Amino acid sequence: MKLIELSGEYYESALKCKKRISELNERLETEPMCEIDRMRMRRRVCILTGMMRDAMAISRYLENYYGDDVYAGKEV
Repeated sequence: MKLIELSGEYYESALKCKKRISELNERLETEPMCEIDRMRMRRRVCILTGMMRDAMAISRYLENYYGDDVYAGKEV
C-alpha cells in the first residue's frame, strides 16, 4: 500500500466521523431526552470531533510525507 492510499483511507474515516457528528447533533436538537442522555451524546460528539481532526491531520501528513506536493490540493 502506498502512503497516498493510506492517506485516502484516513480521509474517508474523517468523513465518516463528520457524518456521524452531524447525525448526533441533529438528534440532540430534535429528540427529547433527559439531561444525562444529552450529556452522554455531547461527550460522544466531542470524542468523535477529536477523532475526525486526528484522522484529517494524519491524512494530510501522509499525503505530503515526501514533501513533493504531487498530491497537494487534489481530492484524495
